[in-house]
Amino acid sequence: MKKKRDYLFNIAILETGSIFVLYKYFCPMSVSKSKNLERKLDNFAKEAKNELNNVCGSSLWESLGFVFFDQLEDSEKIAKANFYYGQLQIINEIKFSI
Repeated sequence: MKKKRDYLFNIAILETGSIFVLYKYFCPMSVSKSKNLERKLDNFAKEAKNELNNVCGSSLWESLGFVFFDQLEDSEKIAKANFYYGQLQIINEIKFSI
């Protein structure tokens, strides 16, 4: 146990010259903060899905992915669909990492 503590202490000293860096790097997010983050990500995902359904006119894009967007007739709709699909992908990656 002492070796691990000494190792973490050395990391803290090398990084910023302070032992308080351990709190930043090694303490997990509180339960309330993680729940709030999850709720906010869910709200963003719902908004992105609603916008994609409005742009595409159906929820067929969920099974086909971004390939469906090439069938849209307007370049502005394609750009909007790609934007919201990218936003949805980022949200999913963030959810996976927490």
